[in-house]
Amino acid sequence: MDLDHLLDPVEPPPSSSAVAEKVHHYLVELQAAVGSTGDEFDQQVATHIHHTFRSRWWGLFACYQVAGLPRTNNELETFLRRLKTGQRRITGRKNVHDFIVRYGRFVAFLDHTESQEALLARLYPVSQDDFARERDWLDTIQERAGKHYRFRRQRTIFLEALEARWTDACAIAQAVS
Repeated sequence: MDLDHLLDPVEPPPSSSAVAEKVHHYLVELQAAVGSTGDEFDQQVATHIHHTFRSRWWGLFACYQVAGLPRTNNELETFLRRLKTGQRRITGRKNVHDFIVRYGRFVAFLDHTESQEALLARLYPVSQDDFARERDWLDTIQERAGKHYRFRRQRTIFLEALEARWTDACAIAQAVS
C-alpha cells in the first residue's frame, strides 16, 4: 500500500527522479525493518518486492517524464479505448486494428475532437528535424505494413515482383563486376 501511494501521481506532478528517490528510500527502509524484526516469510516477501522493483527500475518511472502519459494499465487501456471509439465513429468500421497497425505509435497523437488551431498550437514547438525523423519512421512503418498486407492478400503477385527485383539486382551486379 505504501508503494502504491508513492507511485500515485500528485499535484503538481512529481519528477521521475523524485519518485525514484522516494521508492529507493522506501525499499531500503523495508529491507532494514524486515531484516531486523521480520520472520522468514516477511523477509521473503520484502526480498521479492525489492527484486521485482529493481529488475524493472530502468522503465518504471518513465511515465513521470512525459506529461499526460498514462501511469497505470487501466489508464492506458482507457486511453486506447477512447482512441478506438473515436476512430470507429469517424470511419464507421467495427474493427480499427488495421488503422492502429498502419500508424503504429503515432495514433496516440490523434484527437478527433481537437480543432485545427489547437493541433497547430500543439505541434508548433516540434522542430523540423524531429518532424522529418518521425515522418521517416512513419513511412517505414507504413511500408512494412503494406508489404505484410500484399504478402497476405496477393502473395503470388508479391513474390513475382520480389523475384523480378532480385533478377534485376543480379543483372546489375554482373554488369558492374
